[in-house]
Parts: sequence; structure tokens; C-alpha cells
Amino acid sequence: MREVQLFRSIAPVLLALAPILSFAHHSLLNYDDSQLVDIEGEVTSVYWGNPHIRISVSTTNESGQTVSWDVEGGPVNQMERRGVSGDSVAIGDTLFVSGIASNRRNDLAMMPVLLTLASGQNLILDDRQAEKFGLLERYEVLESGVVDNEAVENAIRDANGIFRVWTNRGWIARYREWGESILPLTPTARAAQEGWVQLEDDLALRCIKAGMPEAQLNPFPIEFIEQGDNIVMRIEEWENVRTIHMDGSTSEGQPASPLGYSVGRWEGNTLVVETDKINAPFFDDRGTPQSEAVRIVERFTLSEDETRLDWLATVYDDATFTEPMQMPDLHWEWVPGEELKTYNCTPETAAEPWGSRR
Repeated sequence: MREVQLFRSIAPVLLALAPILSFAHHSLLNYDDSQLVDIEGEVTSVYWGNPHIRISVSTTNESGQTVSWDVEGGPVNQMERRGVSGDSVAIGDTLFVSGIASNRRNDLAMMPVLLTLASGQNLILDDRQAEKFGLLERYEVLESGVVDNEAVENAIRDANGIFRVWTNRGWIARYREWGESILPLTPTARAAQEGWVQLEDDLALRCIKAGMPEAQLNPFPIEFIEQGDNIVMRIEEWENVRTIHMDGSTSEGQPASPLGYSVGRWEGNTLVVETDKINAPFFDDRGTPQSEAVRIVERFTLSEDETRLDWLATVYDDATFTEPMQMPDLHWEWVPGEELKTYNCTPETAAEPWGSRR
């Protein structure tokens, strides 16, 4: 039986709880996951950076023509958590990819599930899709990685209610539902959204940090830290930092910012956060506009055993929505030993044409 090496940079017991490899937010809406597509060819360019890695593969189609496929991988941090580095694929390598093809007509792009490198080594990149299509049953999966017992023990020792690192779970399924939903937009907002051109207007392609509420819609870990009377929330994606004011202060007289001014209070085991003074131009990564009158109410609810954190949020913006906008309900789980990583995004390369990749 052919062996598939599933790279793991943390303990196998932790990886079982970790999120599956996630891709750039808008990309999730562009792939048909009803079947796998296989390609094999020569690597002609590689971009190993955020917001997501990209590889060009030149291959021959059924008509004998040479075509180029764009393989769109996950963010660098998610790849590194699998133990996969930028040295794994190089220009000139022969690469086999089994993945999910784009659902856009005549668009030769795919999201990889299985990669076979020039060395013959196979990498499973998406556990959920690999299981769905029986890849884990067809191939023997080898475990690798060393358990960082000290990191796990320290995390267990230091955990205190909400104050710990949280790993996002179930994000892809909920984001797909969210992305395919029809938002209750005003006519003006609908027209603005329809005029949005991703390659020109997507702030992520210029490595501009997401504002609220989009900052919360991501597959990366978050962390809550006590800071005097206030709470600081660190978000791995874009290295965003939110301060939740618990000292009785208000936003009156405060300047507007992409993340806004957040005021919090406890209701039992639920942290209620109200945020305004937001000047982020977009509500989401689909070009939905947002006015500076927007107000967001979030509820972070800690489970009784302190292993799960549920998030519910409602957005109020009469200039954008005809009714209060309920955000997708998400949750995080506690994975002892998980840490936030540096999020590097280089605007000079994030949106360059494919031909300029190394």
C-alpha cells in the first residue's frame, strides 16, 4: 500500500482537535467540492506567503494542449502547523495534485487535498475532504511530530476561564453557508456591492488588516488576556489586537478606527461586547459596504467545562441593512499547547501576477 505522510507539527492528540486546513475567506466560495480532480505537471511558479500560498502547474489536457493550473493553498501559518515549509515545492518540480476544482467556468484553479512532491512524498492537506473522498482509507497515514509536553502543561496550568488561546472549529462549513446567504441589503448597499471588483478592491490582496466585524471571521486562533481592568483580544490573522474596555468607559469622544471602540460587561459566563466608532469600509470580504454608524453587539459564552467558547453577534447598520444582521454563529475550542503565530503578509507580492512568482 502506498504510504501518505501526513505532516504534523504538534502532538497527534492535539491535531485531532485542531481545525482543518483553511483557505482565504473568499476562496471557499469558489470551489466545487462534489468531486476531486487530478493533475500532474511541472511547477512554473510558487508564491509562499499570506493571505494564501499559490502554485502554478503546467500540464497537458485531454486535447494535448499545454495549460496552466493555479493551485491555491492555505495561509502560511496553517501550512506550517502541518510541518510544510516553502522549501517543499520548487520551480521545475513535478507535482501531482488531487484537489477540488474551481466552480467558475473556464477557470483552471483548484484547492489541493493531496500533493505528491517530486520526492514521491505525499502530503494530505485537508483532513475533511480527504476523509470525504476516502483518501485516508486508500492510503496508509504515518504519524510524525513531537509532543510538546511542556507547552501543554503550561497551557493547562495558566488557563483561567476565557483567558487562554482558542482554536476555531467548524469554521469552513459555517463560512460556506454565510457566503452563500443573501444579505438583507439596502438598494444603495446592493449597488455598491455589485460594483466591487475583487482584484482591484479586495483589501486583503494589499495586506490591509481587516476591520470589524470581518476581523472575527477567520480560521486562526485568538487569545484573551487580562490587562488591568480591561481585556485584550489578540487575533492571529493580520495580528489584530482589540481592547475591550471593562472599566466603565464609553466611546464618546473616541476616534474611529477599523476595529472600533469596544465596551464589555459580564453576564454570568458570557462576555457581552458592544462596539462602535468603526470606520472599516467593508462589512465582509465580498465588497459589502459599511457605514460609520455601524454598531456591533457580540456575546462570547464560555461552556461550563471551559473547553468551548461560542460567539453570537448582531450588526446594526441602517445604511447597509434593512434589518439587524445576524452574524454566523461560530465557536472555538481549547487546544492546550496551541499558540498564536506571527502573520506575515507582503503587499508587494500578495497581488502580483502569476508570472512573477519565484
